[in-house]
Amino acid sequence: MGDSIVVVRCPRCGSMDAESVEDIGIEFDRMKCGSCGYSAICDLEQIKGEWNEEVDDGELARVRWHVLPSIRFHELWVALGASGYSAPAFTVLRAAYDEPHRAYHDARHIGACLRLLDDREVRALAEHPAEVEAALFYHDVVYDTHARDNEERSAALAERALRDANVAADVVARIGEHVRATKEHTPETYRADGKLVIDIDLSILGEAPETYARFEEDIRREYAWVEPAAYVTGRSSVLRKFLDRESIYNTPLFRERYEARARDNIGRSLAALAKSS
Repeated sequence: MGDSIVVVRCPRCGSMDAESVEDIGIEFDRMKCGSCGYSAICDLEQIKGEWNEEVDDGELARVRWHVLPSIRFHELWVALGASGYSAPAFTVLRAAYDEPHRAYHDARHIGACLRLLDDREVRALAEHPAEVEAALFYHDVVYDTHARDNEERSAALAERALRDANVAADVVARIGEHVRATKEHTPETYRADGKLVIDIDLSILGEAPETYARFEEDIRREYAWVEPAAYVTGRSSVLRKFLDRESIYNTPLFRERYEARARDNIGRSLAALAKSS
């Protein structure tokens, strides 16, 4: 492990593209994020407590460039009509996504999903944007590569936290449904917002080849306990299921943006897996 260092990050989007842009004076600075544009005038304690993050420098280059955004979660909490403080629920999320066995399914993945939801064309697809956002925050909160019920347990955790905060029952039910939709990523039985959550979660399949290659490497690290031959068989089966679909993505927008490249990426990955066996 490396030494612990402090980095500046945006508490709204989680990006480490944040900095002090103006000295207001009397111990106040204007902080601004270059990724999402969030800006706030903060005193020294706010800067230390909200904008600074202590991380291990050995992990920084790979996964710690993005941390779960506390202010954004609080804004979501309010938008959902939740009562009480958001901090306890957020603490549970942060602890989960910081678990050391995660190589891909960590705060970096959640941050990528949230940034994609912030795309104007993508957000326009959501019937209930706050519910989609909540599902993205919670969809991988339970992640155990030895288990088969991660999505069910993640949905149950989300439902419990939101019910305890007096969020409307129909809202809680829909969010839980969207989280469960990410188990098989099959859209037939899910409403539009659930299909959007699936598409956002699967967008990594259609990213640039080098980004997709890192994704496959990270998934292998998460399954390091699986012996090579078994991994090749299991991973190949998962990937072929995507290629066997008429389309990987549910919405025209995602098919236009990601479908062709996702199929190319998966094809290359399958070929590499076959060559390694």
